[in-house]
Amino acid sequence: MNIRSYSLDRIMNVKGLAALLIAFMLTPLIITFHAVLQQRYSQSVIEDHIFSEKGYRITSQQQSVKLDFRIDSAYIPKKQGDVFRLHKLIYSRNHTKIYLETVAWYNPPQNSDNIYVELKFDPTYLYGKGSFVTSAIINNDHSFGNVMFMPDYYADDGSVLPINDGGGRSEVFIPVEQLAELDGGLTLKFEGFNLVKYERA
Repeated sequence: MNIRSYSLDRIMNVKGLAALLIAFMLTPLIITFHAVLQQRYSQSVIEDHIFSEKGYRITSQQQSVKLDFRIDSAYIPKKQGDVFRLHKLIYSRNHTKIYLETVAWYNPPQNSDNIYVELKFDPTYLYGKGSFVTSAIINNDHSFGNVMFMPDYYADDGSVLPINDGGGRSEVFIPVEQLAELDGGLTLKFEGFNLVKYERA
């Protein structure tokens, strides 16, 4: 028997068992620490605290963010059932990313056909202070509503299309008959998305 080899193997096994025991003992502490961090710093918690002004105060709101993007003709629905899930980044500033999320033929019961355009807002909330862009207005009573404006629509030749649907949401419904003669893509221009700035109170 090689005593030297036996002793080394035994030492390694003891070290391994000690490391495993330490890891086992630390796991509950790590899980608890992670839960505390999530409760204090998670995006959903910070968002809720900002909108309710719990530990935060809103320093300004400005309906000043303009958004201008084009939908290629290949992604304009031509018939019922057409759905294009694009998730295309069209804005990345003020700690906010905005995506052209979906363009689809929308056919609700007992209603006219529409082309449905959905935007997705993906803000990053900072723990100390920061800003984000939203389609909402935060009221003094901590309720909120939508910004109110009418987006403009343009054909590729620059002509303004006579579409009057909208109202300032992150979703737009365009009557299909308005796009029946469209040859090419479609440009949407929004004005008045809300730039919100906040800081810890």
